[in-house]
Amino acid sequence: MAKLTKRMKAIREKVDAQKQYAADEAFALLKELSSVKFSESVDVAVNLGVDPRKSDQVVRGSTVMPNGTGKSVRVAVFAQGPAADAAREAGADKVGMDDLAAEVKAGNLDFDVVVAAPDAMRVVGQLGQIL
Repeated sequence: MAKLTKRMKAIREKVDAQKQYAADEAFALLKELSSVKFSESVDVAVNLGVDPRKSDQVVRGSTVMPNGTGKSVRVAVFAQGPAADAAREAGADKVGMDDLAAEVKAGNLDFDVVVAAPDAMRVVGQLGQIL
């Protein structure tokens, strides 16, 4: 049998392998036993006890993480007039119409999400292959 490190001995002393911990207690224990110099990640597997072959037992959903994903999203908006002003006030990174379309056609895709006003669909429709 392999020799246990000091860290593993300390973990085995504090964690009861036979006990089922509640989620908040388990996360508190994880934080207490952490001894690394980088941000750790935790994988969580949940057994829901549903049969995926039955359509009435399908589970779907999404969640918003409390601190986000750590990535900022860059938004480009195809709009003109008052809609463009509203987009700028909302914090869009790029706002434009034909000039923004020319940038996209030139290959300048330095954004993650594109939003278009209804009157801009004539311009955005031509960019379908690129976007």
